[in-house]
Amino acid sequence: MINFIGRYVSIAPVTGLIASACITAFSSHVFAVELEEVAVIGSRIERPLDEQSINITVADAQELARVRPVHIQQSLSRVPGVSLQRGSGQESLPGIRSAVLTGAGACGSVLIMEETIPVRGAGACNVNELFDTHFEAAQRLEVVRGASSAFYGSNALTGSVNVILPAQGDDYFAIEAGSNSYVRGQAAVSYEGGRVYATITEDGGYRDDAGYTQRKLSWRHAAGLGDWQINVGASYTDLDQETAGFIVGLDSYRDPRLARENLDPNAFRKTQSLRAWLKASREFDNGTRADGAVYLRDTDMDFLLHFLPGDPLEQNAQSGFGWQSALRFALNDRLDIAIGFDADFTDSELRQSQAEATQGSAFLIATIPTGVHYDYQVDAQQLGVFTHVDWSISERWHLSAGARLERIDYDYDNRSLAGRTRDDGTECGFGGCRYSRPADREDSFTHASPKIELHYDPNAAWRFSLSLADSFRAPQATELYRLQRAQTVADLDIVEALSLEFGARYQSDTIDFSASIYRLESDNLIIRDSSFFNVDGQSTLSQGIEFSYSQQLASSGVGAQWTWRMVGSFAKHEYRSDLIIGDVNINGNRVDTAPNFFGSAFLTWQASEKSSIEWELQRVNRYFLDPENANEYPGHTLLNARANYALNPHWGFGLRVLNITNTRYAERADFTTFTDERYFPGEPRSVFAEARYTF
Repeated sequence: MINFIGRYVSIAPVTGLIASACITAFSSHVFAVELEEVAVIGSRIERPLDEQSINITVADAQELARVRPVHIQQSLSRVPGVSLQRGSGQESLPGIRSAVLTGAGACGSVLIMEETIPVRGAGACNVNELFDTHFEAAQRLEVVRGASSAFYGSNALTGSVNVILPAQGDDYFAIEAGSNSYVRGQAAVSYEGGRVYATITEDGGYRDDAGYTQRKLSWRHAAGLGDWQINVGASYTDLDQETAGFIVGLDSYRDPRLARENLDPNAFRKTQSLRAWLKASREFDNGTRADGAVYLRDTDMDFLLHFLPGDPLEQNAQSGFGWQSALRFALNDRLDIAIGFDADFTDSELRQSQAEATQGSAFLIATIPTGVHYDYQVDAQQLGVFTHVDWSISERWHLSAGARLERIDYDYDNRSLAGRTRDDGTECGFGGCRYSRPADREDSFTHASPKIELHYDPNAAWRFSLSLADSFRAPQATELYRLQRAQTVADLDIVEALSLEFGARYQSDTIDFSASIYRLESDNLIIRDSSFFNVDGQSTLSQGIEFSYSQQLASSGVGAQWTWRMVGSFAKHEYRSDLIIGDVNINGNRVDTAPNFFGSAFLTWQASEKSSIEWELQRVNRYFLDPENANEYPGHTLLNARANYALNPHWGFGLRVLNITNTRYAERADFTTFTDERYFPGEPRSVFAEARYTF
C-alpha cells in the first residue's frame, strides 16, 4: 500500500489544484437533481448512479431501444473511453482506456459479466466472449472505465462490462430485416415473478462466405422467500459462424471488390455457452445486509485458426462453478463496512490440431506439421477475500476505500508429448517444430488490489472525485502453456496497473456532464517477442481525458424536443520499456491500435410522444499499426441515422441507416512482416427495419 500511494505523490498536488479550482468555480451553483439511473457493477448492489464512481457509465433501456444493436460494439461505442473493434460476424476486440487488444491479454484486461457473473472462468477467457452475453435483450449495459480489481479481482485490469436483463417488463415480439439478408426475431414473455427472452438471428454477411446463425435464450425470476430476496437466472447461446479474415494490401479496404472478398472461405467458429445462477439477499433490522450468489458455467468452441499457417483447428471447452458473497455492516449513520469471500473453480481444456499439410515456404512446411499441436487440461481455482469501507465524513465529503487479496492456482496437465516435436515424437527440420508443449506443472499467482476514492459534493448538481487504484490480471492459460519455438517454460508474472483519476459530474434539469482525467501505468505486460516467446516485464503509460455532455435544447413545437450529446476520449498511450523490434527500440513510441481521439456526437429530435429521429456522427482518429510506428491507418468518420415511430400502444416501427455516406473504412487495421498492411473492412451503407408488437 505504501508503494501504491508513493508512486503518485509527485503528481497528486497537480490533480488537487485542478480539483480545487473546479470546486471553487462551481460551488456557488445549486440545482435540485433527481436521478433514476442505477448500476450494480460498482458495488454488486443496485444503487443510484449518483452514488457510484464517476467512471461508471450506464447505457439504459431507452438508449438501447434506440440503438437496437446488431453487434454490441454499436452500443458500447456510445460510452466514452471504450474502443471496441468489430471482427467478422459477432467477433470483437476490446479496449477500455487502452489500445485495442488482441489475444489472451485482451480478454484478461477487460472483465465481461452478465448479472455480475463472469462469462468465462479464471485463466480461460476468450477475446470474443461478449457474444456469449444476451446484449440484444439487455435493459442496461454497465461499464467501468478503469480498475475494478478491488471488487472483482483478476481480469478487471482496465475496465469491466456488465449486461443486465430485467425479471419483469412488457411482453413483446419483434421482427427485423436488413441489408445482406439479415433477419432477427426477438420475443420476451413475462409471468408472475419472471421473464423469458429469446433472440434468433440469421445474417448473410456483407463479405463472401461470412454469414452466421445465432440463438439466445435467457430466463430471469425474482421472488421473496421469507425475509430473503431470491433471484435466479440462466442464459444459453449458440453461434454458428462462417468467418472472414483480413484482406491484405495498402488501403485495400477502399476497394469495393476486395472489401467483400474472403481469403479464408473455409474458416468457421462454432460455440455454445450455458450459465445458471442463484442470488440471495437480505436486509437485517440492525442495518446489516447479506448478499450471495452461486453459479454454474459451461462453454465449448470449435474455431478454425485461419490466420495461422496450415489453418489448424482449435477445440476448447470449460466447465465450472463458483460463488460471490458480501456482508455489509452499518456501524452508524455515516460508516459502512463490507467483507466478502469469492471463489471460482474452472476445468478447461484445449486441443489444437492440423489436418492438411502446411502450404508456403520450405521453412513453414517443415516446422508446422499435421497432427496434434497442443492438447492440455487446466484445473484453475480463484479465491478472493475483500473488504470495503464507505465513510460519510460530512454532508459534502465521502470516502470509500477497499482492498482485495486474491490467489489463482493452475494445475496444468499436458495430454500430448512434451517438447517441440511432431505428435509422434519425430523431429521437425530447421531446428524443431514451431509449437512447443511444456511438461506438466503447477502455477500460482497472488496479489492484493487496494483502491481509495474521495468524493466532494459541493451541492446537489456537482460531484468531484479523486481516486487511486491498483488492478491486475493473472497470466491466462494460453499464455502459459501454448508456447512456441525453443521456449519450454513461460516464466510469467501478473500484469499490474496503477491509476490516478480525477472526475467531475454536473447535472441539472437540462444538462448532464461528466469528465475523467486519468493516468494509468501498466507494468509486466505480457507480449510475444520477435522469437515468438511469451515474455513479461514490458510497460506502458496511458494518460487521457474522457467526457460526456448532453443538453436538452429549446422545444421546436408542441411536444417536440431537441437534445444533443457528445462523448469522446483524448488519450496518449506510450511504450515505457526497452524492447527492440525490427532494429527499433520502441521505448517512447505510441502504442499501436490506439487512436489519440475517438468519439461520437448525437442530435435527437423527439418530434412527439410517438416519433423520434437521431443522427449520430462517429469519429476515429488515425493510429499506428505497429510498435515501430512505421505504418498507420488514417482514421474515419461515419454518419448514422435512426428513427422510431409508435403507431399505437401496441405497434411500433423502427428504421436505421448506418454509414449513410457509404464511407470506405476499416473496422480494424493491422500490419505484419508477413502480409504488410491488412484490414477488416467496414460494412458499407446498410439499412435495417423493425416492427415490434407489445402486449
